[in-house]
Amino acid sequence: MKLYLLLLSLLFLLLPTDMKAGIPTEDDAIVLSDLTYQSSSKLYYFDVSLQGSRIYCAYNMDIYFPEGIDVAKNNNGSLRVQRLTTASTLIYPATITYEENDEGEEVEVKTYSHNVSSNMPGDHWLRVGCASFQNEEFISTSGKLFRVFVTIDESLWSTSFCPKPIMKVSGIALTTKAEEEYNPADFTCRPFSNGIPADRTLPVNISANSQFGTLILPFTSDIPEGVKAFSCNGVEDDFLTLNPVESLKSCTPYILYAEKGFSSYVSGTVNMNADYPPTDDNYVGGLLTGVLTKVVVNTGYIMQNQGDGPKFYNAEGSAFSLPAGRCYLISDETGTKAFGFKNDEEPTGITTVEPEKQASSDVIYNLNGMRVKYPQKGQIYIQNYQKIIK
Repeated sequence: MKLYLLLLSLLFLLLPTDMKAGIPTEDDAIVLSDLTYQSSSKLYYFDVSLQGSRIYCAYNMDIYFPEGIDVAKNNNGSLRVQRLTTASTLIYPATITYEENDEGEEVEVKTYSHNVSSNMPGDHWLRVGCASFQNEEFISTSGKLFRVFVTIDESLWSTSFCPKPIMKVSGIALTTKAEEEYNPADFTCRPFSNGIPADRTLPVNISANSQFGTLILPFTSDIPEGVKAFSCNGVEDDFLTLNPVESLKSCTPYILYAEKGFSSYVSGTVNMNADYPPTDDNYVGGLLTGVLTKVVVNTGYIMQNQGDGPKFYNAEGSAFSLPAGRCYLISDETGTKAFGFKNDEEPTGITTVEPEKQASSDVIYNLNGMRVKYPQKGQIYIQNYQKIIK
């Protein structure tokens, strides 16, 4: 018997790596499906599956949802997260016993080995874990693990610049019976298009004082009446050259001009079948970068009005909260303090912004370019185009 076991061990060592059940490969992954509508519950759900190369016995992971999507709850308040035992993708082992029902008939009772538990450590943050008390192994390397039912706030998504939700999955750990742990990489994806409103109505605002603004939309749109739109591809002597456009293309950043200011809404339909970046909502066009989700920017140039007309000012490492639908500028000329606007097209009616004049030494602005009359002690401000701490 000992010789037999020794021969088996040697045979196992001689097998190719991809045939050894005890060695994971880079192909092991967690997958999220698209949303499916369940008419009986009037909820959407998605399935979480394992695509593996070895037999595991336990797992855990965290799933982060964007605002407007929440995990549904049962009537007793528990999270609606279900272990999946579909015959075609069965992964959990089960034992079968027979019991007598109320009519005296013998019926089959199937008991599954693994329990799936879930909780929400924070807002839009779902934690799921699975294990068995007997440390039993799964019966397949791949299959559906669990199903999550969700609610969708359509009113919020109908006013969202984000084309499709961005889901984040992290803290993934797949464990073998021998307590060896395999950790697939965290990932960010856009699996959801079903159930997300494609028709959007979004705000466009240009200050009457500044007359300039930036915009990026998740759909193609006509330019609103009273507004001119420009792309920006060049710099000359600390001025940006603006090139007029005839319409607003989807996921393309623009600079807008409205002589009397503008505040209204534009409507359009997002192409849900488009290939959007899987990890973020940043889109580059010329020197501009547009954001379709709110981001913090600390590089490049941010449009501000520091008292002498709007310009793109160097962020210089300060953190600026840029709302969804806005744009910032990236230039190789990093030593420039600010860029004004240069226009070579006379019919646009935009006059060239002159080089900025020296501001009065007693005028103070916050990092968002707003004038401050009563600065707070310990805060960072801008005075004479330099950062100061009061």
